[in-house]
Amino acid sequence: MKFAIFISNRTTFPQHLVTAAINEVADAVKKSGHTPLIPAEGVADDAAALRYASYLKENPCDGVLAVFPNFGDEGSCLTALRDAGVPILFVAYPDKLDEMGSATRRDAFCGKFSAVNLFRQCHVPCTVLEPHTVDPSSAAFLENLHTFAAVCRVANGMKRLRTGSIGARCTPFKTVRFDEVALEKYGISNEAFDLSELFSSIRGMKDNDAEVLDKAQFISAYSCWPQNSRDVQLRMAKLTVAVEKMIERYRLDLVTLRCWMELEEELKLSPCMVLSMLNDRRITANCEVDTVNAIAMHALALAADAPGACLDWNNNYGDDPNACVLFHCGPTAASLMEKETRVVDHPMFARALGCGNGLGCNEGRMKPGKFTWATGMTRDGELIFTLDKGEFGTEKLPDDFFGCGGVAHFENFQSKLRTLLRYGFPHHMSMSYGDNFTAVEEAFYSYLNYTMLTF
Repeated sequence: MKFAIFISNRTTFPQHLVTAAINEVADAVKKSGHTPLIPAEGVADDAAALRYASYLKENPCDGVLAVFPNFGDEGSCLTALRDAGVPILFVAYPDKLDEMGSATRRDAFCGKFSAVNLFRQCHVPCTVLEPHTVDPSSAAFLENLHTFAAVCRVANGMKRLRTGSIGARCTPFKTVRFDEVALEKYGISNEAFDLSELFSSIRGMKDNDAEVLDKAQFISAYSCWPQNSRDVQLRMAKLTVAVEKMIERYRLDLVTLRCWMELEEELKLSPCMVLSMLNDRRITANCEVDTVNAIAMHALALAADAPGACLDWNNNYGDDPNACVLFHCGPTAASLMEKETRVVDHPMFARALGCGNGLGCNEGRMKPGKFTWATGMTRDGELIFTLDKGEFGTEKLPDDFFGCGGVAHFENFQSKLRTLLRYGFPHHMSMSYGDNFTAVEEAFYSYLNYTMLTF
């Protein structure tokens, strides 16, 4: 990512600290794998602030590091950065106990309070992380840069989001109803499509079309298929190409799909594999037209810089009060699952439509590891999320457990379940691997203005 470095300076404090800070922060940004935009000077007055504001317009960046090597100047800091349009991380240098004389004392601890206070007064969003003061040469600062990069990916990546609902909400699933007008308040536009558009696109394709054959070859190699599945793979390829064309034509950032029963009746397959492959390509896609949890899933994927998943709160795990089985039929990215995945017939569709009419679920087991999760809804004109952390364990599910699943562990889980039910969150949760809680919470709260409910 590209980070602009801003150095705030108060000229009544030691000036040699300012020059040193420019080089020190630039070196830290490079060490973290990102690109610094290095300023020509520290900013101590409005004239320098206006020059810096022009510099930002001419040099677009993903985020700004507002660095205070001494007390800094809050007024010129605001002038320079109030129209930056990207996340801003405040960084205050620490004082050292053996350098507290007038020639070396920084007072950045206090200056950071003044500047952040002014930004809050003026409703200019900004980020503060722990610890309050941090040396740019420290491991703590590199960790802050890692978190801030995730904040920037989420905050910038969710701007003017375009979601696509392919098909109406699955008729029985009132749990995933959402308010499109509420989403518009947060800069999210939902485009709704009838399944007939999808079916019409598919009917216009032939088995020997080059794009269909190329996609069928990819599908065949993506997971372990049962024998004699070529016809299904070709139909799956047409469905995939049709969805991809809709994503491109309508400039969609993510899609949700009405996944039953019309697709199974029309195409004689389960569409899980299509969603699994899209997610592995970092195109957020979920089923049951759960648009709000697709939004959460997209944010979590941006934070992790890796695919996200949408799973059901599905089963208790024996008598363990702090564990449950998270599951879905098969739309999870194969890269999030252990070992080799396999394509199976959906047993619910097999019961309703006959064996072979629901082939396409990508079955596997979630990899062990820590994850961050969220779930969301629209309610009374607001977009509402809650956010927490969990961990997939190494416990094995029974061999005959259908779909993609894993045993997940949480702290104080029963209380959290009660809270989810009290507020009326849906039966889905979205997740991505890694501890991205701070980054997602910061982006949601400071930059995207989503309503957050805490446990």
